[in-house]
Amino acid sequence: MFPAMGEHSLFDLTLHDLAPVGAVMLLGLLGGKLARLAHLPKVSGYLITGIVIGPSVFGLISTEIVQGLRLVNDIALGMIMFAIGGVFEFNHIKSVGQRIFWLTLGQTVGVVLLVTTGLYVVGMELYPSLLLGMIAIATAPAATLLVIREFSASGEYTDALITVTATSNIVCILLFEFTFSLGSISMGVDIKKALIMPFYELGGSLIVGLAVGYIISRWEEHVEDQAELLMILLAGIVLTVGLALTLNLQPLFATLILGGVTTNLSMMHRLVYAEFRQIEQPIYIAFFVLAGASLHLDLLPGLGVAGLTYLLLRVVGKTLGAWLVGRWLKLPKTISNYLGLGMVAQAGVAIGLIDYVNRMDRELGAVLAPIILATVLLYETLGPPVIEWTLFKSRDAKATF
Repeated sequence: MFPAMGEHSLFDLTLHDLAPVGAVMLLGLLGGKLARLAHLPKVSGYLITGIVIGPSVFGLISTEIVQGLRLVNDIALGMIMFAIGGVFEFNHIKSVGQRIFWLTLGQTVGVVLLVTTGLYVVGMELYPSLLLGMIAIATAPAATLLVIREFSASGEYTDALITVTATSNIVCILLFEFTFSLGSISMGVDIKKALIMPFYELGGSLIVGLAVGYIISRWEEHVEDQAELLMILLAGIVLTVGLALTLNLQPLFATLILGGVTTNLSMMHRLVYAEFRQIEQPIYIAFFVLAGASLHLDLLPGLGVAGLTYLLLRVVGKTLGAWLVGRWLKLPKTISNYLGLGMVAQAGVAIGLIDYVNRMDRELGAVLAPIILATVLLYETLGPPVIEWTLFKSRDAKATF
């Protein structure tokens, strides 16, 4: 029977949680198509759609809805890191390992040195300056991967870009964990706890990724049905993310390890690669629209000297570090000239580390968060077109207009 008017008005409707998810996907899809008409990557269209419908502009998607859909964010990031973990195929890494090591080291040293020094010079204390220098290493794997896929890019530059993106995020997480733990000792945290936590979080993530990866790789060997293979892959990713979050580990690191393990132990999942990407697409669209909706335009006016210093010196550090290493190793000019610029996008890993700081030390988080959240808005909006530009300049991308 219909409810009485006094109990619930016919027009007093509260949308079910699934309605915003569907709206986000459809609006994001439309935004992606409009972006292509404007000769921009689809990722840019998804992000701009999120900004427009989010709390910063029209408010069609509230902050509460964005927070309530964190599950979509967690699964999408798990899928992205799983895909990027796939670049760590043993024979591939064996052939390019030395080059990747030096490129990762070069841009890491460049960005940490310039960002940390620059922030200290403009008046920030050394410890938060150093933490921001560590966070600056991170590159947005999601935006990078999707732009590469959109333009079917392949070649030496693309290979270096996706592999250094993966290794840079690993280095970022490792260095940040140890730096934050050592810094927390001076703030009164128990020394044993401070020293054990990084090993617990990173070691635990490694074990979870290895264990789940081994199990699903062995399982895949006995499966011939493609639908079952898809289910195993998706379930493995979700299980890894869920276990990492339950145990307070690093889900990004765990799913990256998962991708690396399955790539080396099982070739079966490559049979359903195209089908798996069809499953990923709607989740990625929702992820980027929600990412756009969570960006805070109101933070831009208050970016300040420290924010501008971080914004500029991070780009200079990555570009200069990659260029110097490329020239030293006599790598192709496409890698030397464009790799640093191709890594300017920043989002998920940086925001995840800031969330971690806010949970552990709100006072420190209040210093770091405004800078990261404001610069992420610019990096994530401008990053995809820059990645597209570098792919075409390197002649790795295929035109789709």
